[in-house]
Amino acid sequence: MTQMLLTHDPRTGTAVAHHACTDATQIDQICQRARQAFFQHWRTLPAARRSEALLSVARHLREQLEAFAAAEAADTGKSLATARGEVAGAAGLWEYAAALARVEHTETLGSATGSGLALTLREPMGVVGLIVPWNYPLITTAERMPFALAAGCCVILKPSELAVGSLALLVAHLQQNPLFPADVVQVVYGVGKEAGQALTRHPAVDMIAFVGSTATGRAIETAAASCGKRVTAELGGNNQVLVYPDANLAVAADGVIAGALRNGGQACIAGTHVLVDPAVADEFVSQLQQALQRRFPASSSDAVPEGLQPMITLAHKQRIQSLVQAGLAQGGVALPGSRLDGPGHFLGPVLIDHVAPDSALREQELFGPVITICRVAASQFNAIVADNQYGLAVYVWTAASSTALQAVRQLRVGRIWVNADPEFWLPELPVGGFADSGVGREGGIRALDTYSLPKAAIIY
Repeated sequence: MTQMLLTHDPRTGTAVAHHACTDATQIDQICQRARQAFFQHWRTLPAARRSEALLSVARHLREQLEAFAAAEAADTGKSLATARGEVAGAAGLWEYAAALARVEHTETLGSATGSGLALTLREPMGVVGLIVPWNYPLITTAERMPFALAAGCCVILKPSELAVGSLALLVAHLQQNPLFPADVVQVVYGVGKEAGQALTRHPAVDMIAFVGSTATGRAIETAAASCGKRVTAELGGNNQVLVYPDANLAVAADGVIAGALRNGGQACIAGTHVLVDPAVADEFVSQLQQALQRRFPASSSDAVPEGLQPMITLAHKQRIQSLVQAGLAQGGVALPGSRLDGPGHFLGPVLIDHVAPDSALREQELFGPVITICRVAASQFNAIVADNQYGLAVYVWTAASSTALQAVRQLRVGRIWVNADPEFWLPELPVGGFADSGVGREGGIRALDTYSLPKAAIIY
């Protein structure tokens, strides 16, 4: 009997859609077809043709923006306005990948061999298993799939079992698009431990591109390494926000609220943990509370704050509540306006002041609408960031260019925002982390290097 995957709207708990889970036999067939499509069709297609195909997807996303936004919002709990922005962002990534598809990265060594010729070519990795999370399905896919396709790879997409809608629409278009040969892009549905593991270990899959938790990512890396596969993995983030005494505190507070609570805090790059110098801490906390009231107003103490996104599941909500209670037991103070509970999947926002640098609340990724405030001298900021096992993102708020440049040079993280929240990013910039935040890089000018290898030849 075929197992079914059922997704729900986190705002209401109602069923959204169901998809038939892909069993082991079907996954094997999909992987074999992808390998055949790679060698017989997509790998040998001229770069200009691949570019044209990718650009057609970008156009489709823009033309069908409302349909994709509705699908993205339905099983993630996002607002339609937020989802529209993400569809537009995804289209921009497909457009950028289309441009990169025509960029040749080759070398010719005419004088090194005497009468012969030495050269290098780029060889696509092959079949890529792409495993993406529930919090930003369309964007995380767009940061990877079009670049893999641009390099000449075929892709097997495995969405999260919690949020499928927009990706089902995307794959349906790709499979109906005459510019893409059959089986160049396929999809498997199922829970990660089954479908994801099957992709990771299948001999016809050459590479895994993963976005998700550090624990799952490490397991995938280990399994893939035992099979000789390349892995890129964007994993968890436990991101610090550095508020220096010379910062514009009102602007910084507004940026912290926007960046930390976007998507209900369910973002790997959320700036959750604030380090603020004691000299300005009281004023900053006051500004933070004012910014919270502006951006997430509520008609009453019982009402869900306007613009707040629900947690993806009740279990996820309960996990965050447990972590918050542990932080409060260690001396943290919940600021007025914090909401430690809410109806259904809703929780927060929660602002916790006087959190110690070594508090358990700061040791792991919270992934919810929680902001911690640690009052510590600015001279200690960089050392505290360096002591963090994660290295995904940092936010720096300062008026001094020298302070900003020092942070940019010294901090070992994949992305740094100075006097800005994460709403602003560019397809031209790479994505990835250090340490427990992952391996490899996606996006940017070198994105095709992620999905290809150099091949050397000497010709006489």
